Amino acid sequence: MNWDDIIIDAAASDTGLRRSNNQDSYAAVRAPNKEVWRSRGHVFMVADGMGAHAVGELASKMACDLIPHNYIKAKVGTPSEAIVKAFHEVNALIHSRAAANRDFQGMGTTCTSLLVLPDGVLVAHVGDSRVYRVRSGRIDQLSFDHSLVWELVRRNHLTSEQAKLSVPKNVITRSLGPEPTIEVDLEGPLAVELADVFLLCSDGLSEPVTDLEIGAFAGNFHPRNTCRYLVSLANLRGGLDNITVLIVRIGPWVDPDSAESSHQDLAASRPCNGRGAPSWRDRLVGMFKSPKKVPATLTPEEEHCYRSSACPIEETLIDQLSDLTDRVRETAIEQAWSVDWTELVDHRRKLAESRAAHHDWLTLRELGEIIALLGQAARYYRKRSGATNVL
Repeated sequence: MNWDDIIIDAAASDTGLRRSNNQDSYAAVRAPNKEVWRSRGHVFMVADGMGAHAVGELASKMACDLIPHNYIKAKVGTPSEAIVKAFHEVNALIHSRAAANRDFQGMGTTCTSLLVLPDGVLVAHVGDSRVYRVRSGRIDQLSFDHSLVWELVRRNHLTSEQAKLSVPKNVITRSLGPEPTIEVDLEGPLAVELADVFLLCSDGLSEPVTDLEIGAFAGNFHPRNTCRYLVSLANLRGGLDNITVLIVRIGPWVDPDSAESSHQDLAASRPCNGRGAPSWRDRLVGMFKSPKKVPATLTPEEEHCYRSSACPIEETLIDQLSDLTDRVRETAIEQAWSVDWTELVDHRRKLAESRAAHHDWLTLRELGEIIALLGQAARYYRKRSGATNVL
């Protein structure tokens, strides 16, 4: 990658519908000049705090404020060495803060970072917040969940199905703060392709929203709109936890609705290594900017994805989201939510028209707008009524 390459980022963080405060944090720190870019690149990060009262909120904020700062100011060492050192420094600070004050016992945070560097992207990771990559109709999870479920499956003690049924999902095995030292996972550097989308999120998003849904929205819409759609979707699924999502798109965004191109699904048959025919969006972007060849640090065969699946805009996905919005709309009527009903009716009309015309991209966009509209109304109803069980 080059200093002048276009990178689009957007983020959103929400308390959810059940929690009283938001213990998630995020950071997006761009290199201020070419010199810093060449040595440290851009830093993107999501953290999910743990602890009673405001303790978790403080821990996640310390991680997102101090790790990028310590990493960028490091004068020596490779990016890998500098980010691991920054993680260790902040872990020690959080741990000492907790040890010095009884009220801060249990203070900790997950922390997942994405470094966008000249030779690719690097993931540094502690906890169960995630990093995904969406590329040409596939979504790949690039981070390993440091959770009891994933650890038991990795050690072959349980199958994935057994673990889901018998092990609590919220038990994490690694985080910043509880222990004086910490092991940091590193992935990469991984080669970057034009139109790649990287998504960082807390488990408030990844638990209620499937990989297919995350990939379909992130791969087909501007990062700013994708954040709105996904946070609202998590809330309409109950909003049981704080929700944070940060999206980084490599290359310019071309809205398919304004482009002279048919609305087609992204190719769904691309393997984890990223090889395959370019999508219509890749070809369209290429008309505006020629992609530069990026030297791959890892060959495609060596690149590892912890989970990988196709994420096309398919009929099953549309049916599931349509059923969800219909059920939530009925709840909104029953509970007298403050909804812009005129706007909702207009989007429902456009949804019906796009489905009849088999315009899958337009159909998903209208569903996203309906989800965002109802999600905003659900949050307002929860705030106004004080209800903790909105849906």
